[in-house]
Amino acid sequence: MALPSVTSATSANTTAPAAQPFVLALDELARVAEAAGLHWIQSDADKVAQVQAAIAAEPLPVRVPRQPKPVPVMDEGPLVLVETRRDLRHLKLPFES
Repeated sequence: MALPSVTSATSANTTAPAAQPFVLALDELARVAEAAGLHWIQSDADKVAQVQAAIAAEPLPVRVPRQPKPVPVMDEGPLVLVETRRDLRHLKLPFES
């Protein structure tokens, strides 16, 4: 069984068409907004570029790494049994008197 040749398909000279710059139709968008009862507001590209440059020029904040918690010291002494149960047979409750 013969496998199709993959190299012939990839070696074909296929070039993508050149990308065209996108032009935003501001007058058409303004008309659509006006028809909906809205106002179209466009940002000033120069001011946006200035702000982006100012943000890029700001120094990065200094990273202060967290200090790890100290490892607790384990007691190497003998285990101590602590009695946590009380004998409640002789306990007088307030409502029993």
